Amino acid sequence: MRRISPTTQLSLALVFLTCAILITANLLFGVFQGPDTAIDTQRKVLGESLAAQAAALLQTGDRKALEVALASVHKQDRAIRSLAVRRADRSIVVQSGDHAKAWAEGDAGSSSATHIEVPLLKGSERWGSFEMTYFPDHRSDLARVLSDPLWVTLLFCVAAGTALYWIYLRRALIHLDPASVIPERVRQAFDVMTEGVVVLDRRGRILLANSAFRKLHADAGADPTGRSLSALSWLTPGLERNAAQHPWSRAMLGAVPIMSHPVEIGESDTQLRKLKVNCAPIRDGGEQVRGCLVTFDDLTELHLANERLFKTLEELSASKDEIEQKNTELEHLATHDALSGCLTRRAFFDRMQRAREDARRDGTPLACFVLDIDYFKTVNDTFGHVVGDRVIQEVGAQLLASLRATDIVSRFGGDEFVAGMPGCDLQEALAITAKIGRAIQAHFATASDGPRVTVSIGVAALDHRDRQLTDLIQRADSALYDAKALGRNRVAHPGSGDAVRSGTDRAMVDAENG
Repeated sequence: MRRISPTTQLSLALVFLTCAILITANLLFGVFQGPDTAIDTQRKVLGESLAAQAAALLQTGDRKALEVALASVHKQDRAIRSLAVRRADRSIVVQSGDHAKAWAEGDAGSSSATHIEVPLLKGSERWGSFEMTYFPDHRSDLARVLSDPLWVTLLFCVAAGTALYWIYLRRALIHLDPASVIPERVRQAFDVMTEGVVVLDRRGRILLANSAFRKLHADAGADPTGRSLSALSWLTPGLERNAAQHPWSRAMLGAVPIMSHPVEIGESDTQLRKLKVNCAPIRDGGEQVRGCLVTFDDLTELHLANERLFKTLEELSASKDEIEQKNTELEHLATHDALSGCLTRRAFFDRMQRAREDARRDGTPLACFVLDIDYFKTVNDTFGHVVGDRVIQEVGAQLLASLRATDIVSRFGGDEFVAGMPGCDLQEALAITAKIGRAIQAHFATASDGPRVTVSIGVAALDHRDRQLTDLIQRADSALYDAKALGRNRVAHPGSGDAVRSGTDRAMVDAENG
């Protein structure tokens, strides 16, 4: 059988002592009035009050009002069996309920708990009486006990007093000197440590807390000795809701160490301190768990350093992305003509050389054309260099919009453009360039105040004669001169014997000439 703790024994003794004091006070001074006495007094007071009202109504001769008043009282109080006003000759003047029968069941001529009689006087002589009967009390003994103020008070003292005395004595006994089990030299040794250290008893109460622990939070400065570690208000927000799941509780319950349990404490989200909690159960000679040693490692600075490192890495990554973007922009500026948006001569040769190698290796066609704006010097002389630059811009935009993304378009200089068309044979290249020439002519024909611009185009396709890339470009350039010699605004290719006007709607190239 489990032995009752001293705290419980003292609590019960104090409860019994309190009950004895209450009973003695009631016997000597009548502090508590019994339920029957209270009911009798209440009923007598009610009877006298009703008798006074009945006498007043009888004097006015308002019998009807008296009947209504008695009926109303009878209806409101279900414990009342009957009410009546009786003359001195025993005749009933007014009644509510079967009063004759109810009154006959009592002791004639005397009042009791169920029969109340109040005399009615007329002058100095008795005129009659006011009578009232109640139903007998059929409550059980338990119900009667629970209605007795003395017994209710005693039961409350037993229930509430036991709990309150136990709580008070438990805290009082703990606070007498729970730290005396820890020698002072041990305390001094723990205070030297930089990590927070707490020694708990087997109930989780603090026997020792070193100075480092008391510096973990602004509210931790007070001596926590004797308090439950799981009940510290500044620590519990960072722990599990169930105290049985706290690391020191699990360590003592399972008799196993709990290591590196993370806990966050702080007054706000911006001032959190990150702790690592280690718990080791303390055993006696019989290997029984008698307490727990808990350490709190403050990792806040380490986490802050890591956050600063991560932030620096993010900034470096952002800088790297920005540098890559700038490099891309610089590469675009280095490889593209600023005025037309087309490739520069050098970038054209780099990409076209790769396209030529792919065509040779895979046996796929490759075409090239050279485009020149007709009478561009006249445009500059007539409209000025600003308009001339705008013409070059718009011609470059038309080329980029008309060709495929895989085509290689460049501005060689001045008003001359060169483009490579991977995958296109001569026939396809001639058809595409003829459409380009018509599109450029139509674009400038709609302008109301600008020059009417046409272009001449020379087209060539890669074949066995082209030992170098420059050979292919040279043949396309020769075809351009043929187109100019035949009157401009047309497309020509080497060996065609004629040039096709790009401004007409007929077929651009004769298939036999291709």
